Amino acid sequence: MNDVCRAIEACPFQFSAPGPLDMPATKDSGRYSHEVCLKMRADREQGRTPAEKRRAMNLSDNGHPAVGDMRQRIEATTELPAMPEAAQALLKLSNDPQGNIQDLVDIIEQDPSIAAQIMRYARSAFFAYSGEITSLQQAVTAVLGYSLSLDIAIGLSLGKAFNIPNFGPMGLYPFWRHAVYSAALCQRLSYASAGAPRPQPGLAFLAGLLHNFGVLLVAHLFRKEALQLARCIEADVSRPVVDIEREMLGADHQEVGAWLLRRWNLQEEIVASVAQHHQPQYAGEHAGYAHMVLLADRLLKRHGIGDAESDQLPEELLTGLGLSAEDAEATLEATLAAGADLDLLARQFPA
Repeated sequence: MNDVCRAIEACPFQFSAPGPLDMPATKDSGRYSHEVCLKMRADREQGRTPAEKRRAMNLSDNGHPAVGDMRQRIEATTELPAMPEAAQALLKLSNDPQGNIQDLVDIIEQDPSIAAQIMRYARSAFFAYSGEITSLQQAVTAVLGYSLSLDIAIGLSLGKAFNIPNFGPMGLYPFWRHAVYSAALCQRLSYASAGAPRPQPGLAFLAGLLHNFGVLLVAHLFRKEALQLARCIEADVSRPVVDIEREMLGADHQEVGAWLLRRWNLQEEIVASVAQHHQPQYAGEHAGYAHMVLLADRLLKRHGIGDAESDQLPEELLTGLGLSAEDAEATLEATLAAGADLDLLARQFPA
């Protein structure tokens, strides 16, 4: 078990917001991040081990915490993001065989921002609903359905657990834009899939929405390191993001995110998607969901969205999901056609 994940699993407390941690892009902070990136490149050329690289990156002479101290800082952290109360109620409902639409509507209506976002999604061109939607009840019953509405509401409520800026290189809007497009595309891919078993549309949507939650956790707890990481990723676009994360932090966003969502008792399909969405060779019980997220990310990369290593679609993954390359590309085009609505939805997520 990775040290970062072990520390997260052992952490006994809930998270309270740490207060403003914005790190302005000053000359000093930019110089420090540039030094970190240069040091990483030199370490690769010299063949140092990951542990040696992280120790060597303790470069700062201006008071900024060193990136290589990430493991120790997580081990010293006694607070993690608490699952919001609305998400707890929604997850409890998802496990209740007697749960119904009225129960769901009652929970959602307690948070007007979530209710508004669900209605906005139901009204989007994505669903092409011809009638007027005037209530949350109608959005759930006439357009989205119980399961999809429930999973969307869970994702919306979980997003409220993090305290990071809305914009910027590691802010919420870029994160949610990628997440919303991935979720919508995964949902459409599930409808097109002829695989057995076919991924459920609601869970496919939630898998796409949450697959990069580890990025949020690092940005929430370790703002300066997240900014340094973002700059190094921008400076070395040819390298896989997960490789840079492991080199700088000792873990990648898949590992960190999966342990957080497992701690929150999310469905195993979602945990697997978070833990394995960069791994085309993954063959576990819920591989269909992880592979669908991987395909969605690679399709979106063709339009400059997301962090996928490649835009190539592995034939074996398409076959396993009962999709052709033509199916996948047509699904992408249909999703992009609703781009204006998806962009608007992404802007509302941090609200």
